[in-house]
Amino acid sequence: MEKDTTRTLSKALEKIQKSEEADQFIQKHGQSDFVYFYEYLNWIIAQKNLTTAEVITRSGINKNYVYNILNGDKRKPGRDKILALCIGAQMSYSQTQRALEIGNVAPLYPKDERDVRIAVAINGGVGDVTKINLILDEYGLEPINV
Repeated sequence: MEKDTTRTLSKALEKIQKSEEADQFIQKHGQSDFVYFYEYLNWIIAQKNLTTAEVITRSGINKNYVYNILNGDKRKPGRDKILALCIGAQMSYSQTQRALEIGNVAPLYPKDERDVRIAVAINGGVGDVTKINLILDEYGLEPINV
């Protein structure tokens, strides 16, 4: 399915007046977004053919906590936990930003040095929280709290 912009969809929605048209619109464009971070994380893990063990190891988060997130028991993990799991799942910068948005926490902010260092590490393919924390430590910045 072609990725439609919100503006395009909004303009199309303005023209819908009948219930049948609404049904067709919903069927065609449905809810493709994720409501909870754990849904998105599970989807990314499946898309990248990763194992949960790999993600846990690279994230540095306690495995029981990760399983509670993955099965939906813990639906609102904190920002650093989401960042750690994104890094562990080797998400791109844009995927990480999307994950933070879905998790209802602040995205990586380009005027914050810590966030810039994390973003640069993600862009550079650093897929291990321990390595990113060493980079942050070099600059005297707060580590990702796992």
